[in-house]
Amino acid sequence: MNQKTILILGAATVATVAATAALQAGRDRDSRPATLEERLLPGLVERVNDVRGILIETSNGPTTLRATDAGWVLSEAADYPANEEKIRTLLLDLRDARRLEAKTANADRHERLGLVAPDLEGSSSVRVTLSDASGATVETVLIGNQRTSRAEPAAAQMGVTPDAQYYTLPGEGPQTFLAAGQLGVDSRTLGWVNQEFLNIDRSRISAATITHPDGEEVVAVREDMGQNEMVVRNIPDGMVAKTPSGTAQLVGALQRLRFDDVRKADSLDWPEETISNASFTTEGGLQVSVETMKVPSSDDPETMVTWSRLTFDLAPEAEDAAPATGEDPGEVEDEGPSRADLEAELAELRAATEGWAYALPTWKETSFRLRPEGVMEPAPEPEPEPEAEAEEGAAPSGATGSGAVDPVPLKLTPPPEGGGI
Repeated sequence: MNQKTILILGAATVATVAATAALQAGRDRDSRPATLEERLLPGLVERVNDVRGILIETSNGPTTLRATDAGWVLSEAADYPANEEKIRTLLLDLRDARRLEAKTANADRHERLGLVAPDLEGSSSVRVTLSDASGATVETVLIGNQRTSRAEPAAAQMGVTPDAQYYTLPGEGPQTFLAAGQLGVDSRTLGWVNQEFLNIDRSRISAATITHPDGEEVVAVREDMGQNEMVVRNIPDGMVAKTPSGTAQLVGALQRLRFDDVRKADSLDWPEETISNASFTTEGGLQVSVETMKVPSSDDPETMVTWSRLTFDLAPEAEDAAPATGEDPGEVEDEGPSRADLEAELAELRAATEGWAYALPTWKETSFRLRPEGVMEPAPEPEPEPEAEAEEGAAPSGATGSGAVDPVPLKLTPPPEGGGI
């Protein structure tokens, strides 16, 4: 090994040791609480439990979260229940964020750090304002550009993720700080609610019926619960079911169902002539009714939105089937949820969805507004029957009834000019 190689290896070793020491120092610092002076928002340390309002301002607009007696809600979504675990995480992340070093206090230089008002054109900053029950501000911070930590490349090689670093402007003064912590605040308003509002697994759906206001109807039954398709019923004369039938979308209609927007159901008009009803039944008898209407968006009249509202019920409990002769009733295998489980599920579904209207994603609306032409098509034209073959023993063409053959007329050739022989 020559001297040059030794020097290179030595330099690499020193760099690795330095990176390891920096990471270890970071872990040691993370393992102990920061002092009040080191906190990015020192006023939040003692008052985090006093926070009753959160205003998040980004270029997408405001997101307003409020604590009520029933829990946290999102004001921009008609006070729809907010994701409380996500809110708790945000508050703790803000409380634990640390000041690494002071940066510029010159307001003219804030822009290069991304610390400009969120509503300015091209801004990527986020302002978070925390308030108490009276509406008074507890803490506020403007979060600007994220800075790549010098230890990140070495950390990635070692499988360690150091705290992210951001330029910040806490409070109302001009002094900025480089801060460490989880400060990547979600800028999507609907990102603060759980957009999945219904999840009934496709394996449970046994039947579906879609009825349109003009009288058209699609009826499908899952004769084999192991199959992904249903059997289309009530097919009119001259029509046949498609192959595949196109009913797989009905089977999965209620699984992981999400909304693009949410409102109070009574804030919308529901004209009867626009409403289609999709009803689904599970094996245990849970009944789900989804009414939908397709109307112009209030923001853009040229854009159509499919709004839905849900109701739930249970089919009457069927009498238990008698066990086969000689079979021990105690040995009959219990399939699916019990009646008590279904009643508990029914109560939970009603409590979560009653009074709400959900805007369905465009790609999902067909599952609830399927038309007959989506599952059936005109029957093919019957093939023409082959011509009947001649009956056995039938006389060939030209034969008489007595079996004699009609004489063939002679073709006389005129004599040549000049008279013959």
